[in-house]
Amino acid sequence: MKKFLLGTTALVGVAAFAAGAHAEPTVSLGGYFDFQAGFADQDSPFDATGASSRDAKFANDTKVDVNVEGTSDNGLRYGSVIRLQADLNASADNNGLNAERTYLFVESNAGRVEAGSNLSAANNMKVDAATIARATGGIDGDWYRFVTLPGQTNPSAASATFITRPDLPLDANRGTTEDANKITYYSPRFSGFQVGVSFTPDSGDAGTYLSHTGDLNGDQENVFSVGANYRGQFDQVGIQASATGEFGSSEIAGTEDLSAFQVGAVVSYQGFSIAGSYGDWDDSTLPTAATGNNDQDYFTLGATYETGPFGVSVTYLNSERSDNDLDLVSVGADYQLAPGLVPYVEANFFDADAAGTTVDNTGTAVLVGTQLNF
Repeated sequence: MKKFLLGTTALVGVAAFAAGAHAEPTVSLGGYFDFQAGFADQDSPFDATGASSRDAKFANDTKVDVNVEGTSDNGLRYGSVIRLQADLNASADNNGLNAERTYLFVESNAGRVEAGSNLSAANNMKVDAATIARATGGIDGDWYRFVTLPGQTNPSAASATFITRPDLPLDANRGTTEDANKITYYSPRFSGFQVGVSFTPDSGDAGTYLSHTGDLNGDQENVFSVGANYRGQFDQVGIQASATGEFGSSEIAGTEDLSAFQVGAVVSYQGFSIAGSYGDWDDSTLPTAATGNNDQDYFTLGATYETGPFGVSVTYLNSERSDNDLDLVSVGADYQLAPGLVPYVEANFFDADAAGTTVDNTGTAVLVGTQLNF
């Protein structure tokens, strides 16, 4: 009950803040269109069947953002963000044909409150090697869409065999629990430091009442996502650092509760940046009766160089999930050809070592594309 009241109190605060506004909010459009050509070379057991068995294929990813923003007479900022899917079928993360995320916000000198379907505080505040990656995002990019990993049909899900991206469990579920309905508070930034916290009643609920799930369907409930980060500049040296975590309760007996954390940092100097992070899922979402090696952790390393419109990066991910080990190296480069127009190329080299007698997969995925931001 206390956790429910926490969300209710914050929502009442949002309504009270908005009541003081007089000017009509403005509406603007933005978004992006991303065209990709993917070329994959993987071990023979994985290049014969399945959606990712084709050696070469094209893909689109299109989003339209509706941004609503207003400012009250007393300086309070408020508004909403609606990110719409604009492709011919369901999105690459299976978000469907309508919206990817929708939320409202209120911001003042006391901080910022967001309410709706949006990314968590931990997701928005984390720092890792993917923070500095170019092209599609390196180790947190689109490489996995063009290959098949042992024992899984949806590599972007936390329930998958491997940890394929450097995220906490719920944030790893692209298109599902990542955008669950939540309320989030971000503090003002003081001397470079900022903290944030999100509360999600049920990780399976996103959008309207029609999306609500039952109380015993295997989701995590009463989830807190927390984060703290630092940004500072010392002469020509820039520093970013973060610590984030996810904590929740399993809805069904026999499944471990959610308890995971990540720490990371980036150091920059005259166009060069290096980064690294470590994350640990503990026993999150595993069966309580699981035996053997239940380690679930990962680390990242990365370096990048940027000069004018050109940038290049190399990032590395090493992850383990119950003896399913993944090594991934991603090299990417992009160039701003014109305002908003960014062609890119990215080469990804992966080695997926599956537990037990499951067949392993090793291969390469090369992505060539152009993204138009508007």
